[in-house]
Amino acid sequence: MKIVLSGGGTLGSVSPTIAVWQALKEKGLSLEALFIGTAKGPEKSFLRQYPEIEFRSIPSGKLRRYFSLQNFLDFFPILAGLFKSLVILSKFRPKVILAAGGFVSVPVILAAKIFGIKVAIHQLDIKPTLSNKLVQGLADIITVTFEKSLNDFPRKKTVLVGSVLRQEIQKVENSPLGNNLLILGGGTGASSLNKLIIKTLPFLPAAVKVMQITGKNKKTGFQAENYRQSELLTDDYYQEMAQADLVITRAGLSSLMELSYLAKPSIIIPLPKSHQEKNAKFFAHKRSAICLDQKELTPKMLADKIKTLLADPAKLKQLGQNINSLLVHNGRSKIAEIILNL
Repeated sequence: MKIVLSGGGTLGSVSPTIAVWQALKEKGLSLEALFIGTAKGPEKSFLRQYPEIEFRSIPSGKLRRYFSLQNFLDFFPILAGLFKSLVILSKFRPKVILAAGGFVSVPVILAAKIFGIKVAIHQLDIKPTLSNKLVQGLADIITVTFEKSLNDFPRKKTVLVGSVLRQEIQKVENSPLGNNLLILGGGTGASSLNKLIIKTLPFLPAAVKVMQITGKNKKTGFQAENYRQSELLTDDYYQEMAQADLVITRAGLSSLMELSYLAKPSIIIPLPKSHQEKNAKFFAHKRSAICLDQKELTPKMLADKIKTLLADPAKLKQLGQNINSLLVHNGRSKIAEIILNL
C-alpha cells in the first residue's frame, strides 16, 4: 500500500501523520510512504529518524483570514506547489493522502483529487485551521481531536478520534526526578518564550533543574549549573518529558496531547493572537493546566508561579490527573482503520 503524508511549517501537522503511519505498519502491511512538506520547515530534519519515509518538498504559500497583499503574492508558490504535487503523485500513485493541517498540504490535496486519490484530513486544534477549512469539501473523511470540532465540519464524514500520538511515547514511564522543569517552545521554537525563561532563571532557586528546548537555530548563550538547553530533541524527547515534574509549554496541540498522555502538570503560555489561545483556554477551563498571558507576564511572576507549584505536590498531582483524563489516547489506531476502510 502506498500512502502520502503531508504537512509542515511546524511539527504540529507532522507528528500525527507519523503516528498513523506507525499504526498502519503495526498491522503488518507492506507500506510505502512518501512525505510532502516544505523546504524550510523543521519536518525534513525531524523525519531523519524515520528513514523508511521518503521526503519531498514543494513550494508553499500561506493564505490569511484577513486582507493582505501577501495573499496575492502567495498564490504563485501555491500554484507552483500544485504543479509539483501533480508530478510527484503521478509518479508515486498512492492509494490515500493523509494531512493534518499546514498550507503545504492544500496543493497536495488538490492534486490528489485530480487523480481520484482518497483524502483523509485530521483537525488537531480546537479552532479549525484555514487550510483544513479550504479542503474540507475535497476530503473523503475528516477526523478530529475534540468533540467540539464535530460541528466545524460536515457531520456525515467527520469522526471523533481523540489524541494521535507517536508510538515512541509508549516506551517511557513517568519518572519525575524532583524539581525538574522542562520548557517546550513548540516545533519551531519560541524566541520570546526563550528570552522570558532566561530572565526568569535568576529568580529560581538552584535546586530547580531547567531543561529548555529552544527551537532550531534559537539556542541562547546563557549558561548556569542548573540549566541545560537543546535546539531539538528526537530520541530522548519523551524521556526528558517523562522526567519533568513541571512543564512550561506553548499551546500547540501535539505537545498538549503528549503532556496529557504522560499526565504532566503544565503551565501553558500560548502564542499571543493565535489559535493557541483557544487551546490554552480550553485546557484551563477544564482545570487541566495553568494558563498565563505572555503579555502580562513578568519573569518574577513566572518564577513565583513555578515555585508555588513545585512546592505543592497535591496540586501537581491533581493537574496531572486532570490533563490525563481530558483526552482519549487511541486516535492513531482509529485513523489507521479509517484509512484501510477508504
